[in-house]
Order: sequence, then structure tokens, then C-alpha cells
Amino acid sequence: MKVKDGSEVVLMLAGCSAWAAVNLFRGFTSASVPLIPLFVLLGLCVNSLLFPILFCCSLVGLISTALIPWVVLVSGLLACTAGRTMKIRVTGFISVAATLWLIPVSLSIPVVILAAALVFISNHRLRYSLLPAGFIVSAIFFGLPNSLITQPAVAGSTIAEGILTYSIPELNTLRPEVLLPAPCDGPWAVWVAIEAGGVRDSIPMLAIRLGEDMLVLPSGTDTLCFTMVPGDTLAITLLRDFRPFNHSVIHATAGGERL
Repeated sequence: MKVKDGSEVVLMLAGCSAWAAVNLFRGFTSASVPLIPLFVLLGLCVNSLLFPILFCCSLVGLISTALIPWVVLVSGLLACTAGRTMKIRVTGFISVAATLWLIPVSLSIPVVILAAALVFISNHRLRYSLLPAGFIVSAIFFGLPNSLITQPAVAGSTIAEGILTYSIPELNTLRPEVLLPAPCDGPWAVWVAIEAGGVRDSIPMLAIRLGEDMLVLPSGTDTLCFTMVPGDTLAITLLRDFRPFNHSVIHATAGGERL
């Protein structure tokens, strides 16, 4: 059963109204502007199988500002691929272009090229084949899009019976730095075990910094010891950018005892 005529405009206006209300209470940010073409897509696809996906993506985008780039990119690329009309595919391309123009996302050119190619290919089977193939080629040779503004991760820590234990996430090109703050009382003897790999050379791969002192290390396995006092922060930083056929990764564990 098809939705009655005029429902497309109603959905577009409802989505834009929800967007305006969210910006009114949460504060305006240019990062939310790409949601507008998403709501246009929602109206254009009201009678298609894309509608449930676009509807869920629009709700996620309204709820979480941090997820807006990804839900709009997913929606736009799906519209470019599965859109039955040129109008839907062009609107999908506009949503992709608006996301990458207004939000700092790296490695965006391959995604724009892929979206543009999907718009002008009339053969739907070729579009369905090109989307995964384009992502695979982009991931291998360029890496996947990610935020340019990368905040350092902060390692969690626990102290039990005078023993300090850090919980350190994996470091890679999407999360290149982690901070290990010292406990709030007393001096501590801290050890850090590093296992770095995924590269094919001996060029320095990571840096460990404590105050003004910094140690640069190549890939491999190392164990280091430090003395930390309240206010100190130990930083582990990956120095490599993305390169084709490389997967730079650092696994670290750390702990210590109170002196």
C-alpha cells in the first residue's frame, strides 16, 4: 500500500522541524547540516525499501551528533546505489558531499568519487557491485574515512593491595595515542610492555613520553620502567600514518607498585 501523495513533503518538513528543535535545545553546529538532505531523502524514498534504513539513520543522527557523519554517509551511499530515480541518487550524492564538506573527515576523496560514479551508472547490478568493490579498494590503498580530530584515549587504572594496573586500548591509525595518568598519591614504579607491529621496516614506529623526556622505538617488543609522581602523565603515541598493505598496531600493558 502506497502512502498518499503529499506525504513526501510532510516527512521532509517533519524531519527539518525535528532538526531545528534539536539545534534549538542543544545548540547549532554545522556538523548537523548534512541531516537536512537526509530528511529530503527520507521523503523521496517513502515508498521504497530504503525508507526503514533511512528512518533509523535519521533518528540516530538526531540523537547523537558524533554519529552524524557515519549515518549520513551510509544513507547517502545506499541512496546512490539503490535509488531507482536520478533524483534520489543525486540527493544521496549531495548528502555525502555535504557531510565531507562540513565535517572534518579524512580520506574523503575516494568516497566522493565513488558516490559520483554510482549516481551516473544506470545499470543497478553494476552499482551494487561497485559499492563494495570501491570500499575494498579504498580501504586497501587509502584507508577508511575517519575523524581528523582525534582526541587521545585515557587508560583506565585500578589499584589493589598496592599494585597498580592500567587498562590500555589497542593503538592504530584511528586511535594513535593513549595517556596513562599517575595515581593521585605517592611515587610509583611503573612498567610498560610494548608489542608493536604491522609494518615492514625498522623506521621508528612509536614514541613514549613522560614530561620532557621522550623515547622513540621501532616495531618489536620492549619493556620499559619509569618512576611517576602525582601530576605525571605517560603518553604512548603511534608515529605511523596509513600505508597500503600495512596495519600499524600497538598492544601495550602496564602496571606498577608504590615506592
